[in-house]
Amino acid sequence: MNPFREKLQSGKRLIGTHVNLTDHRVAEMLGSVGFDYLWFDMEHISTSFKEMEIHLIGAKASGTPSLVRVCWNDIPHVKRVLEAGPDAVLFPQINSVEEARQAIDTCIYPPEGKRGFGPFRAIRYGLDSAEDYIRTGNLEMLRFLQIENRSAVACMEEMCRIPHVDGFVIGPMDLSGSLGRVGDHQSRECDGLIDRAIAIAHGAGLPIGLSTGSDDPAELTRWISKGG
Repeated sequence: MNPFREKLQSGKRLIGTHVNLTDHRVAEMLGSVGFDYLWFDMEHISTSFKEMEIHLIGAKASGTPSLVRVCWNDIPHVKRVLEAGPDAVLFPQINSVEEARQAIDTCIYPPEGKRGFGPFRAIRYGLDSAEDYIRTGNLEMLRFLQIENRSAVACMEEMCRIPHVDGFVIGPMDLSGSLGRVGDHQSRECDGLIDRAIAIAHGAGLPIGLSTGSDDPAELTRWISKGG
């Protein structure tokens, strides 16, 4: 089983960290200190496909599951990330049911989805059976949607019904921005949207996480207390 999926199914709270530097040794070092997963970002920084692949190798070497946040819900870009074989992929700025369906379709082979075929690292360059990967292997990778807009929260219940959605990640900064107050994620309105998103995900039996750049113990304790 995908080690990330196995950890999620254990029911324990998972704590990961963002990797925003491009040196592969960062992944090796962070993967050795006990995080449940490493989050490699391609949305906000200059990580190239080559650097992303080397990060995945570093994470694998340390035995730590990998998550790649793609730069956008863009089929050619996402396709290349999938072929590199991360344990999980995260789509940012998913604000409608249609965008959610496109994201998931991009990850799943026909007839259920629309993924194009061409795995390389994902099947260990041919050491694993391509037929097995088509049949079951591609479903092992986790597919997360990032909730960063009030419109996304409004349609989350329908998103939860899309087959092969494995969970959600809240982006509180952009969520507050969708309310016209970037950074004010502790406002009553934004806090209410966060609580609503958590309740919807839990009601559907799906995990939900939260992305924060804070290292303030009080703020981290506040997020944890919400039960995501």
